[in-house]
Amino acid sequence: MTIEHFDVLIIGAGLSGIGAAYHLQTRCPGRSYLVVEGRDRIGGTWDLFRYPGVRSDSDMYTLGYSFRPRQQVKSIADGDDVQRKCPTWPRAWGTRAPRGP
Repeated sequence: MTIEHFDVLIIGAGLSGIGAAYHLQTRCPGRSYLVVEGRDRIGGTWDLFRYPGVRSDSDMYTLGYSFRPRQQVKSIADGDDVQRKCPTWPRAWGTRAPRGP
């Protein structure tokens, strides 16, 4: 059995885990990292809760990614908006896909 070693282990591929991977990749390019996700899809809470009308309870200008400013006019994001975009972010930034347990 081969054992892999990583400098950083990120637990969860929700918005925070994706953001952590981006920052590690850009600010610490010499560090290796692994994102592990227990579910089949990324997005964390945004992927898990898909009921009609779900939306952010905080403005996305404050809590969004500084490296990917929000372009939409509405400051409160609808769940559908985040759910559509979230899976594309790691590929767009060149971060590695998360692995399951």
